[in-house]
Amino acid sequence: MMDKLFKMLNTKGEKWRFVQADLTETTEELKNPARGWYQIYTFTLEEEPDFETQRWCLDRRDTLALVLIDIGSYRKKELDEAGLERIRQILLFFEENRYDCIVRVVYDREGKALLREPSDFSRVQAHLRQIITTIGECAASVFIFQGMLLGNWGEMHGSRYLDDVRMSGLAEILRRQKAAQIFLAVRCPVYWRKLHEGQKTGALKCPDGMGLFDDGIFGSDNHLGTFGGEDKKNQRWDEPWCREQELDFEHELCRQVPNGGEAVYDGDFIKTLTPKASIAELERMQITYLNRAHDTRLLDIWKEWGYPGQGVWAGKSVFDYVGAHLGYRFFIRKLKVTRADREGRQFRIEVEIENTGFGGFYQDAEICLEYIDGYGKKKTAVLEEQMKGWKSGELRRLCGIAETDKGRLFLSAVRKQDGARIIFANPSDEEGRTLLGCLDTGL
Repeated sequence: MMDKLFKMLNTKGEKWRFVQADLTETTEELKNPARGWYQIYTFTLEEEPDFETQRWCLDRRDTLALVLIDIGSYRKKELDEAGLERIRQILLFFEENRYDCIVRVVYDREGKALLREPSDFSRVQAHLRQIITTIGECAASVFIFQGMLLGNWGEMHGSRYLDDVRMSGLAEILRRQKAAQIFLAVRCPVYWRKLHEGQKTGALKCPDGMGLFDDGIFGSDNHLGTFGGEDKKNQRWDEPWCREQELDFEHELCRQVPNGGEAVYDGDFIKTLTPKASIAELERMQITYLNRAHDTRLLDIWKEWGYPGQGVWAGKSVFDYVGAHLGYRFFIRKLKVTRADREGRQFRIEVEIENTGFGGFYQDAEICLEYIDGYGKKKTAVLEEQMKGWKSGELRRLCGIAETDKGRLFLSAVRKQDGARIIFANPSDEEGRTLLGCLDTGL
C-alpha cells in the first residue's frame, strides 16, 4: 500500500527530487492509546483476581478497559491492605497488557445502592481517600476515574449521598489526592456545574481535569435522565437544561476533557435517528470512548447503516466510521518539501495535520520527523512538542528541517508518559510510522 501512487516533486534547475508516498486516508481501525472502544472487566475486592483466566478474556482490538471494582463487602469497614494491594495488582495487570484504564469503583452492581452503600457517609469519604491514593500509585495505567463510588452501578443516581454538599466534599477529595495525569468524570452535565459554581460566566475551564460519562446515549431524548427538559433561561446554573442546550454545553466542555460511555437502544427513539444525525451527535458530544459490548442491539443497527457521506468512507458502515473516529484521529492532509540551503543537504518539511476525530487529544505527546542523515545516523526532528489540547477539527501546520542527502522520511508520534505510538490515519509501517516519501539529491 505504501509503495503505490507515488508522486515526484522536482525543483527546476536543481539536482534533487522527492518522491511522495501515498498519503491517502486509511479506513483501517487504528490501535491508538486513550481512545476507542472498551469492554468492562469486573473484580470483587475481597476475592483474589484470577489473572490467568482474565488474560484470555482481554480483547486485543482495544487499548481501553473499563475496570469495575466492587467494594460492597467493605461497606462496614475500611479497606484493608489486602484489598488495596489487589487494586494495585489489577491496575498493574492492565498496564502490563498495555491498556489505559477507565476505573469505576462501586458498592453496588445490582441497582440496589441504598442497600449496598455504607450507612455512615464518613465511611464513603474514607474509602475514597484510600482508593484515589492507591490508584495514584499506579497512575501509569489510569486514564479516567469515573464517579464517586456512589449510586446504582456507580452511575451517580439512586444514592442518599448525592446532595450538593456531600458531592462537593467527595469532589474535593478527588481533586486534592488524584495523580495529575488522571482525569475525572461525573455522570451528568448538571453535576459538573454544581461542582464548578465559579464558572457561571465566561469560557469553561477544566483545571481539575473533570469530564463526563454518559451511560444513556441515545437511550431516550434526554439520554435516560442525563439532560432535563427546561430552557436554561428558566433554570439556574445548577439545574438541568434541555437537550439542545446540554449538548452545546458538552461540546464546549469536552473539547478540554474526555467524554464517553454507553450507547443504548430504545425502540421508539431509534425511529427519530438517522445515520447522519447519530454521527453528528457523537461529534457534538466530543465522544472519546464507547462500550463495545453494550448495547449490541444499537451497535448492530450501526453495522447495518451505511455511512451517509462520500470519500474513502463511502461503502463502510456507521459502526466502522464511529469506531475510527472515537476520540482523536490525526490525518496528514498536505505535505511540502523544499530546499533550505544552497548546498542541498537541508530540506524544509511542511505538513498539515488535522484532528478529524470526534474528540480532542488530552495527554502529553509529540510529533517527530525521522530520517537517516548523510553519515548514516538516525536523526529525529521534533515538529510538534505539545499535542495536548489539539481539538477536534483543528488543523495544524508543522515544519522542520531534515539534514540529509537521500533516503526515506517518516512522521511518527508518541505519548510522552510511556512512549506509546500514536498512528496517523494514513498508511503506516509495522512500527506505527507514516512514510512521507523518499529524497534523493544525487550526491
